[in-house]
Amino acid sequence: MPDCTTIGYLLASLALAYALASCHPRSSRYPPGPRGLPLLGNLLDMPRKHSWTKHQELSKTYRSDIIHYQVLGLHILALNSGRAVRDLLDKRSTIYSDRQETVMLHELTGWHRNWALMRYGDAWKERRRLFHQHFRPRVVSQYNLKQVKAARSLLHSLLESPRVFSEHIRFMASSLILDIVYALDVRPDDLEARRVERALETLAKISASVFMVDLIPVLKYLPSWFPGAGSKRQASIWKNIVDEMFETAYQVCKNSAQHEYVRPCFTTALLSEVSDPANMKEMDEIFMSLAGTTYIGGSDTINATLNTWMLAMTLFPHTQVAVQDELDTVLGRKRLPSIEDRDLLPRVTAMLHEVLRWHPVGPMGVPHRLTVDDEYRGYHIPAGTIVMINAWAILRDESVYPDPDVFRPERYLDSDGRLRTDMPYPVEGFGAGRRLCPGRHFAHDMLWLAIAHVLTVFRIERAVDEDGHEIVPEAKFEPWLISPPEPFQCQIKLRFPEAEGLIHLAAMDE
Repeated sequence: MPDCTTIGYLLASLALAYALASCHPRSSRYPPGPRGLPLLGNLLDMPRKHSWTKHQELSKTYRSDIIHYQVLGLHILALNSGRAVRDLLDKRSTIYSDRQETVMLHELTGWHRNWALMRYGDAWKERRRLFHQHFRPRVVSQYNLKQVKAARSLLHSLLESPRVFSEHIRFMASSLILDIVYALDVRPDDLEARRVERALETLAKISASVFMVDLIPVLKYLPSWFPGAGSKRQASIWKNIVDEMFETAYQVCKNSAQHEYVRPCFTTALLSEVSDPANMKEMDEIFMSLAGTTYIGGSDTINATLNTWMLAMTLFPHTQVAVQDELDTVLGRKRLPSIEDRDLLPRVTAMLHEVLRWHPVGPMGVPHRLTVDDEYRGYHIPAGTIVMINAWAILRDESVYPDPDVFRPERYLDSDGRLRTDMPYPVEGFGAGRRLCPGRHFAHDMLWLAIAHVLTVFRIERAVDEDGHEIVPEAKFEPWLISPPEPFQCQIKLRFPEAEGLIHLAAMDE
């Protein structure tokens, strides 16, 4: 979806600040940032694509890790250092954990159900509490068997048709989450496997546009047939798509659970907690929100990260060698890895850490919103300020990560090949403060297993053209909230003669 941390998301938010617009000069008490135009402020300064690079450039220009913008009265802050994120979003999380709401996104198209976009309050806290019960570190291992099955299914798909590796990764991610959340088994051509993509397309279009109903909220009361209410008619179409995504799989799972026709899953676990049938309608809405948000966040994050890893392997193929030597030593080329091997495979973990750093899955994340006036380093930050985390810039801090553009997993290892304890885990791509992604432990396990499985049996190489010359892809990424690489080519080859047998044997075991 387009970079909703920049112009799309922010312009939609301007409706709430429009009445505050003024021509007053920039206050010297605000953090550094570009001088804006009268009334418009920094509207024309806000980057439309790949905003993370622009914010980093301005950070260097103004020699400040926090950059301030003001657009039609709305204050926007970009945090470009880990220190600023820790000071504000972590240490002051009680006032920096809100979200900005817009009419089109939250009222007309059904995206209020995505609890990652909810305002900070009791409804959000209840959803996080319920989610944490089933995905906290102590219990997330319950999903490891399904994750191993997904990783081994991916191997078989890559063996059969390696050229469409990206499609195989996408299906692996979505089918895994559908199984865990709703106990649904799907095929690549099933509508349910594509439903989340259709919903995300609506979010993309909303985030990239400015709607009159956001600028003039009273327009939401106009009938859809009224002249000038075109956006409301479009919203109705989008709402049907979003509602389908949240409701259809949930209702199928719920109906099956009532007749005991469904395997245990996240949704059935939630349903089992309802003690009073009188509360079922209210709980249905909460459970749909939890399940649907998990489906969206889990599948999109895993898909984007693994495609980014494939790009890194294509651009830096030599980094596979040391990891594969380690895998061969531990596994003996006689079996596939399991999660129990993790402590024996620090190079796999280092490679995962590096892909999360090299291009974080959420380069700018979902913006936070400040609820009260605040002071920081002598600067004034007004209530209502939108606060963005530039994870991409933070994870390219040269004082922490020398040669940040280079994919180098060994930066996380000491001279003995063990994981360094002084290197920070690249968590910034998963958010910060109370909005830190609670599903990151599940994602970490799945990503680790996928990388370990693929490198055990395959070697990833650059594609070649008709003349036999290597095709070196560019490290280009989509300008979206979850930012996968642009399409690229590579070759996926078996590493040793017995590798194919391992893949087929694993498929038979499943």
